[in-house]
Amino acid sequence: MKVVFAALLLFGVAALAQEKQHPSADLIVTNANIWTVDKTQPKAEALAIIGERIAAVGSAADIDQWRGTKTRVLDAQGKLLLPGCNDAHVHFTTGGEQLASVDLHDARSQQEFAERIAAWTKKVKPGEWILGGDWDEQLWSPAQLPTRQLIDAVTPNNPVAVERHDGHEILANGAALRLAGITATTPNP
Repeated sequence: MKVVFAALLLFGVAALAQEKQHPSADLIVTNANIWTVDKTQPKAEALAIIGERIAAVGSAADIDQWRGTKTRVLDAQGKLLLPGCNDAHVHFTTGGEQLASVDLHDARSQQEFAERIAAWTKKVKPGEWILGGDWDEQLWSPAQLPTRQLIDAVTPNNPVAVERHDGHEILANGAALRLAGITATTPNP
């Protein structure tokens, strides 16, 4: 009896060792020419997806270990598979620049608008431009366009050009206007 129990115990341990150490993929894409953007592994032939995330990228044999009873398998027929972004409408360059700029999109008043720009001046060197914005004066009460006088006192050492959320207006401070050579006597174009 002990021998049978020991054999069953060993068989159970071996079976557990062979079990997957990860969940099954929802989707496997195989037979692909995948550009990974990873210098250590620039190309792969298959990938496993769980939910909305790529769980693994590698050889077909590596990725086949992610196959489960409910896994869908898509044969890419050797086609190129690239990482990418799918968005219905994005201005990719300006959207990326906005991530590294002062964010004014949800400023609820002229005071908050000026405070955020003042805080941003502490993050940049004197003389460095302050860009970005994405402001909407319609969120303010009263809904009134900002003027350079609102921010000149807090930005004496930095030129500022911050854009309205629709891209149709830019607020420039006095330092930016001086750099552009714009004065009270400059003709209106």
